[in-house]
Amino acid sequence: MIAALASNRFTLLALVLLAAGIVIYYQFSPPGRLWFIVFPSLLLMVNFLLAVATRGILRQNWPLMVFHFALMLLVMLAFLGQMSYFQGTLELAENEVFSGDPRQLDNVSRGPWHRYALGDASFSNLGFRINYHSGVKRDRTVNRIAFDSGDAGRRIVEIGDHVPLVVGHYRFYTSHNKGYAPVFEWRPSGSDTALTGSIHLPAYPINEYRQALEWRVPGSDHRLWTMLKIDENVLPEDRPFEFRVPRQHRIVVRIEDRRYEMNPGDRLSLAGGVLRYRELSTWMGYKIDYDWTRPWLLATAIIGLMALFVHYILKFSLPGSERLRGALVPRSGVRA
Repeated sequence: MIAALASNRFTLLALVLLAAGIVIYYQFSPPGRLWFIVFPSLLLMVNFLLAVATRGILRQNWPLMVFHFALMLLVMLAFLGQMSYFQGTLELAENEVFSGDPRQLDNVSRGPWHRYALGDASFSNLGFRINYHSGVKRDRTVNRIAFDSGDAGRRIVEIGDHVPLVVGHYRFYTSHNKGYAPVFEWRPSGSDTALTGSIHLPAYPINEYRQALEWRVPGSDHRLWTMLKIDENVLPEDRPFEFRVPRQHRIVVRIEDRRYEMNPGDRLSLAGGVLRYRELSTWMGYKIDYDWTRPWLLATAIIGLMALFVHYILKFSLPGSERLRGALVPRSGVRA
């Protein structure tokens, strides 16, 4: 049995199974699809370890053995990463706070071993700046974030598409999704307290001509259709510009068969209360990524590549390699 598991035929069989598993993983996506890759990978690991133990394969070539062990460790780390990863998206209006509540997140996917650990996280979006080149070509995003750093108190940092806010092993990146957010106040009849909130219109400028959204007024039965009308050119194609809130704009509101146009400060009396349009703000979309295995994957890959480099130096007998060959590859009858 051991001889069969350590044989080259078993290696070939495991490689065929791995190839089939990769096709199944990417083309058919069945439940538990990761195991279609993990199982043949485990067979290859068993095959390699038994071959080393029983047949002496690679014993006399330490660099190549280190390279193969690095490959096995890479497979194990990749498996652990897939079982514990977390990805999601988040949208925050300007000055809105992320409190760590998972209900604020969208498009969440996670590995079966992941344990959500953002419950104590808290930060707020202080606004962003995006420059565009001529032809409406987006440059880098600079987003100011305020968060509590414990003993150091409140800190303000700048993040972007490639510069994340790191919370534990969670990384928050800005995304290409951003847009305008009209801010409304709703004051129920007989109440001295107004509810303030914003609605996130579709991403801009990708949805330049679809800046409309239907939403329900909190604490009421009113459903409003709201559209932003921009009365100035905020996307000049012939010169560089910066993403900004239009100074000249109106908010079109439809409720049932009635239509209203609102400017900042305008009020709309509805059954049960008064709706006030306060201002036009912005929202930013974030990508959340968690994978604790990445630094270990990088370190393992570097070790494996270095071992392979040393192996090829010895193999092709480059100048100056004889002394290294004698140190790493013992000659017959001499103990390493």
